[in-house]
Amino acid sequence: MSWSEFPRRALLLLALLLAGCGFQLRGSASLGFATLALAGQGGALHDTLQQRIAATTSTRVVADAKQAQAVLTLLSVTETQLPMAYNGDGTVAQYQLLETVRYQLVAADGASLIAPTTLQQSSTLSYSTGAALAKANEAQLLFAGMRSDLVDRMLFQLAAVGGADH
Repeated sequence: MSWSEFPRRALLLLALLLAGCGFQLRGSASLGFATLALAGQGGALHDTLQQRIAATTSTRVVADAKQAQAVLTLLSVTETQLPMAYNGDGTVAQYQLLETVRYQLVAADGASLIAPTTLQQSSTLSYSTGAALAKANEAQLLFAGMRSDLVDRMLFQLAAVGGADH
C-alpha cells in the first residue's frame, strides 16, 4: 500500500465501522400530527419552534387552528437576567440567565394532550463593564442556545404524545 492510498482506505474503514455499529443520519422525525397550529406569544422562541418543525419533522405548521390536528399554545415566554455575584466595588461580576416557556397542547377535539407545562433553561454569564457590548452579544448567544434546547425538549414531548393514541 502506498501512502497516497492511505486516506482513501482510512475513509473506507471509517465508513464500514460506522455502518457496522448501526449509525445513520437522524432524518425526518414524526410528531404524530400531520398539521399543527402554533398559538400564543410570538417572538424568537415561536420562530425557532416553527423553523425547527418545518426543517426536522414531517408535520406542517398551519396558521388556522381549525385546519390543525393539534394546537400548541405558548402561554408565556420569558428571558430573565439575574445578578449572581458582585465585585468588590459593588458592580455585577456574574449573571444567571433564565429562559422559561409555559405551553400546552390541545387536540382538535379540545382534549388536552399536554397540560400546561413549564420548561426552563439556565446559564451563567460572567460580566465586565469594560466589555459591555461583547457581554451583551454573548448573552444573546447564550439565550439563543437555551431557546434551541427548550425547542428540542418541547419537540421531544410532542413526539412522545403524538406517538401515543390520541
